[in-house]
Amino acid sequence: MNEIEIRVLDMSAVLKPSDAFALVLEELGGGFRKLALIIGKQEAQAIKMGQMSYTPPRPFTHDLMLSVMEKGGLVPVKGVIYEVKDGIYSSFLFVRCADETIFQADARTTDVISLSLRKKFPLYVYEDILEREQLRNISADGSTYCVSINTIDIDSLKKAMDEAVENEDYERALQLRDEIRKREKKEDKYK
Repeated sequence: MNEIEIRVLDMSAVLKPSDAFALVLEELGGGFRKLALIIGKQEAQAIKMGQMSYTPPRPFTHDLMLSVMEKGGLVPVKGVIYEVKDGIYSSFLFVRCADETIFQADARTTDVISLSLRKKFPLYVYEDILEREQLRNISADGSTYCVSINTIDIDSLKKAMDEAVENEDYERALQLRDEIRKREKKEDKYK
C-alpha cells in the first residue's frame, strides 16, 4: 500500500454532540486532500496538549507510555492509518526496539496522533483511504466540506436520525436508518 504523509491541520468543536470535535488531517508534499475524524473531548484534549508541547505537572497516559517506552529502549518511528470502518479509524504504531528490529502495534488513531505530536514522528495514511474518505469541498468559496459517512460512528448516526425525524426531514431519516441497519447487521454477523 502506498503511504501518504499527513499532519494535524486543525481541530474544531462540533455542534452536536457538544462533546465531539472534528480533527482535520492534511496531506503533506503539495497535496490538497484532507481527512476529518470525529473525536471525543478527552482525545481532543490529549491532541491539543501535544500540539502545544504542554507538560502537565503529573504525567498523563501518553506521557507515561512514552516514558515507559524510553526506559525500555523503544522508540516510536511512525504511525499509519490503515483502515476506516463504521466511523472508526484504525492505525498501526511502528516501534523500533533496542536491537533495531521494528514491530507494529494496533492502536487508536487518536493515541498515535497524540504520541506523534509529543515525539515528532511522522504520520501516514494509506492512499486509498485518503482518496476515498477525503473531505469534499461543496461550496464555491471553499468554506463548506462534506465528510464521508464512513467517518461517522453509529451513535452519531442515531442522533442525526432522531434530529431528522424531529425536523420532519423523513427522507434523510430513512437514509440514516438504512445505514444504521446495515452496520448493525454487520455487527450481528460477527457475534
